[in-house]
Amino acid sequence: MTVQRTPRGPYKKGIERRQEIVKVAVEIFGQYGFKGGTLQQVGDKVGLTPAAIIKLFGSKEKLLIAVLEHWGVVTGGIVGPEAKGCQRLDGFKRLMAYHVEHPGLLELYTTMAAEATSVEHPAHGFMTARYHASREDMRRLFSDAVNEGRFRRMNQEEITHEAEFLLAIMDGLEIQFLLNPAFDLQKSFSAFLNRLDQRLKPDMPQGDLKAQIVQSERK
Repeated sequence: MTVQRTPRGPYKKGIERRQEIVKVAVEIFGQYGFKGGTLQQVGDKVGLTPAAIIKLFGSKEKLLIAVLEHWGVVTGGIVGPEAKGCQRLDGFKRLMAYHVEHPGLLELYTTMAAEATSVEHPAHGFMTARYHASREDMRRLFSDAVNEGRFRRMNQEEITHEAEFLLAIMDGLEIQFLLNPAFDLQKSFSAFLNRLDQRLKPDMPQGDLKAQIVQSERK
């Protein structure tokens, strides 16, 4: 039998210290961006010098990647790594609720997405890959929802467009929330999903359609 050991001593403290730094860096990079945020600002909040932070992570760029990976783990856990189709849409609703309660991670993501359009930005590769993975994830979401009978039959081009639209809607609503905290992110996203359900509802079977026509004629 394999016994799973938990980190102890200096190694455990090192992991906890890295986690503490990453959480603070989320706030700093989210508020000031990668270029505006400094290791000194991070160090001041965790009681370390910039040199000590570099010793732990290797560079400011590697700290940024650790921050973005942390964001991916957190959001992935909220949506649910095993969720498919309709369950994944419900997971996105939970994610919007999380963003309302924890806007720091959302600020970080939108700031990095804007900054990383430059190929010279250290997060360019990460964010490009993240967006590609997100589109693929949403394509699978719509394919699964079709197979579940939640949405009508669609060809691959339609599914691709729906995935692109969903990603754009989520990003757009999140930015509106960041610009105006009074904006009801959860309500707006739920309204979008309701309209999505109506627009993509499965084609009605011929027998049900005839029955509905007969029923309407009797009224």
